[in-house]
Amino acid sequence: MATNSLWPSGRLLKCRTPLAPLRKEPGEGSELETQVLYGQACELIEIGEKDWIRIKILADQYSGWSDIKHFFDDSESGGVISGDLISRISTKWGDQLVPFGSVLTEEEARQVQVKGPNSNPSAENIILCASGWENAPYLWGGKSILGVDCSAFVQLIFSFFDIQLPRNASQQATEGREIHYGDHRKGDLAFFSNDANRVIHVGLLADSDIIWHASGMVRLDNFTQAGIIHKTLNKLTHKLHSIRRIIGEWP
Repeated sequence: MATNSLWPSGRLLKCRTPLAPLRKEPGEGSELETQVLYGQACELIEIGEKDWIRIKILADQYSGWSDIKHFFDDSESGGVISGDLISRISTKWGDQLVPFGSVLTEEEARQVQVKGPNSNPSAENIILCASGWENAPYLWGGKSILGVDCSAFVQLIFSFFDIQLPRNASQQATEGREIHYGDHRKGDLAFFSNDANRVIHVGLLADSDIIWHASGMVRLDNFTQAGIIHKTLNKLTHKLHSIRRIIGEWP
């Protein structure tokens, strides 16, 4: 059984390491679904064999399996969201390098330059924030500057401005309001589909004809009515499905 089987279901836990992998099944070889960031609150759902626990991230309700050693028992809520790509902070467990989006205590936040989640969520500020991720490598399930997938990239940027989006691109494609091509503008989210018309990719419009997205790496490519045109290869790489407006006034 797990190291601490006294924790009941529903217990509030927080991540004590910079990143905790959240897997589909209880095993190190299982697919990485997402990552839990330092300080993020999770609800304990189930205690499995050995050190495996099934948890749900409170921010986006995403659930999966992780090693109990990444977590500690903490019922306090709230905190300051780190806006630095990586911050070195002193914690009760020693010095750590924590990623963008980590939830810091007030004492931890005083050690670094951070902005609270109430920063102005204008299109300009969101795009400026996104541009700092350029060339971050793509990692399926990743949620940091050292590896991030397309939907986590978008989710992290918006969450810093206190706008919580779901974890996956297909879920994000139901948020906000649909915008017709031609009425779109910077700050909108564009979604892309496979041959079965299922949403598999998302990006952030930096302007009407360019888009930030994570594909191989976080990069800036051209955006057209057909979809994403790779700047270097000059070919269509992602087929446009829809455009959604999360921030700003509707047309």
